[in-house]
Amino acid sequence: MSLLSLTISQFRNMPALALQANPQFNIIYGENGSGKTSLLEAIYYLAHGRSFRTSRHQRLIQHDTEYFTLHAKVSHGEQRYSLGLQRDKDAQLLLRLNGANASRLAEFAAVLPVQLLTPDSFRLFFGGPKERRQFFDMGLFHVEPAFFPAWLQFSRVLKQRNALLKQQRHYNAQFEYWDEQLASLSWQLQAQRQTYIAQLEQAYRQLTADSRLLADISLQLMPGWPERITEQSQLLQLLQQNFAQDVRQGFTQYGPQKADLKLKKGTLTVEEVLSRGQLKVLLFALKIAQNNVICAYGQKQPLLLIDDLASELDAAATQQVFNYLTNINSQVFITAINADQVSPYIPAEQRDMFHVEQGQITARTDEDGRRA
Repeated sequence: MSLLSLTISQFRNMPALALQANPQFNIIYGENGSGKTSLLEAIYYLAHGRSFRTSRHQRLIQHDTEYFTLHAKVSHGEQRYSLGLQRDKDAQLLLRLNGANASRLAEFAAVLPVQLLTPDSFRLFFGGPKERRQFFDMGLFHVEPAFFPAWLQFSRVLKQRNALLKQQRHYNAQFEYWDEQLASLSWQLQAQRQTYIAQLEQAYRQLTADSRLLADISLQLMPGWPERITEQSQLLQLLQQNFAQDVRQGFTQYGPQKADLKLKKGTLTVEEVLSRGQLKVLLFALKIAQNNVICAYGQKQPLLLIDDLASELDAAATQQVFNYLTNINSQVFITAINADQVSPYIPAEQRDMFHVEQGQITARTDEDGRRA
């Protein structure tokens, strides 16, 4: 996948912005508050239908305007896609894919896979299980076509069971029906996740084979139920046995909605052993490994958005990150305050540089002159 062009209108501090992207590396630089991160946010919003900075879409609409518009042209091999998105103050969302109305954001996500690295991405280590589920499920979505339909069906079944827990206090045929559905779908999702984590770990090991610090990191999927459960029938029995406690809690306590990914170095979790700078290098390695899995098994090349790459990295760690980035067959967008924080690590023929100031973007050369 490659983002050929991006047009932004009335988004954040950008009244009108147009970008012709490099298929490899794009360096977006400028002072804090200039609009660098907002540009990444626009790409992310187009792919996911939400911001990584705020849950209030009204904050994304420029002052004294009614809506914002995002449009991109994307290439995938010989295929070309046109994506358009408009969101207004009343939260009405209009999606257009190749000139026709689209009904689901999943259609955009499938066409424009995007991974994000920001200073907040440390939540992968320090946040709750939800952060890690979102990480590996994003990759699984692009690798296994059966995953998303199964997850939607599971979510509906879980919602029905949880609603029933609040209405009835005794186990009956209704619960038996929903538990059978839940156990079957849970087992299916667990198998898909387990296969994917094995692919991810293999890609990670290939990427970090020469790193004494990171090569021995292990990835262990916790399914969302006790390790003693090794068959679908045992999971069904667990749901039935745990019914009374689920009623007291008001929700289902076991299932893939409780899954987690344990990242360990030896017997200790990585956040207990590694420094912040080392964790950031690990974060890059995991994201790049995931990009490589999506490329190899999903036949897609995700975009990688990196906000403030140089933060918390010394020169050696920065070099290590760019060593990993040379192993990625994807388009990369990097923000920095100064271009020279990242440009020396990327060959000139593989990158374009863009200066952002007060919501306006200008293509630049190494000499900081306007590019022809």
